[in-house]
Amino acid sequence: MTDPLQQSFNAFVARSVARPGKSRHARIAGIRMHYLEWPGPADAPALLLLHGFLAHAHWWDFIAPWLAEHYRVIAPDFGGMGDSEYRPDYSHAQFHDEIAGIVDATDIGGCSAIGHSFGGRALLHACALHPGLFKRAIVVDSRLGSVSDPLRGFDEDWRPKKRYPDEATILSRFLLRPVEPAPAIAMQHMAQASLRREEDGWVWTFDENVSRLFQNRGNAPGVDDSEVLKDLQTPVDFIYGEESQVVTPARAALLAHCLPNVRTVTGIPCSHHHLPISQPIALLALLRVLLQQETG
Repeated sequence: MTDPLQQSFNAFVARSVARPGKSRHARIAGIRMHYLEWPGPADAPALLLLHGFLAHAHWWDFIAPWLAEHYRVIAPDFGGMGDSEYRPDYSHAQFHDEIAGIVDATDIGGCSAIGHSFGGRALLHACALHPGLFKRAIVVDSRLGSVSDPLRGFDEDWRPKKRYPDEATILSRFLLRPVEPAPAIAMQHMAQASLRREEDGWVWTFDENVSRLFQNRGNAPGVDDSEVLKDLQTPVDFIYGEESQVVTPARAALLAHCLPNVRTVTGIPCSHHHLPISQPIALLALLRVLLQQETG
């Protein structure tokens, strides 16, 4: 017997990917950046979507088409990820500049923004660096450092990404980091959006050198984001997965107090870190409620 809930989820994914974003490029912060745009209705307000670390704009493929019913939606690939150009080296400051640059290039200043994981943390720092850039920020399962739990780099050594001999092999190796469950149809779509063919084989789209940004820093002093962002005036809403390995229950308990203008902190039950992939319907429903507060 076919599971009706699985049928419903499959139908949701099919309807989402049937409305893909339009692929565009702009010269931003010294590189050619790629972004997806869902134009939305005429004169619709703008909404910026920022993906997580080593991910890409397609992380929003199940969310953006529905938000585009009322918004002009812009979802960029950060430098060295997705289809944006690679850099010789990377810094957090460059990513913050890319956020400001995509806002300027698409003429969406004063819009709302949603950031997942790495993208959510980068969004908050961009808001601090450029007051007035966004009228509000919605942060989805982003790890923020605090006095008691500073943000540190990875302990493992850097290694180059693997090359795979054929498409079937690389598709079979796709998984989420942290490793967590997600519906097969969603994983299949995201795997296909995450690879490219090069002369020496099939590879994932991210630049292997991006990960150097967080490597070999396990013994270095951690970053306290609550101190850096203590004067942030942008209104912030936090969303997290209650089973997330990134925003643990202890970290979730601190979110309401880590910034001066936090409006809401909402956990999605029985969910993990990669909410745009594993729980897009629940995430979309919550985003609709939060965004309605702009005019409600």
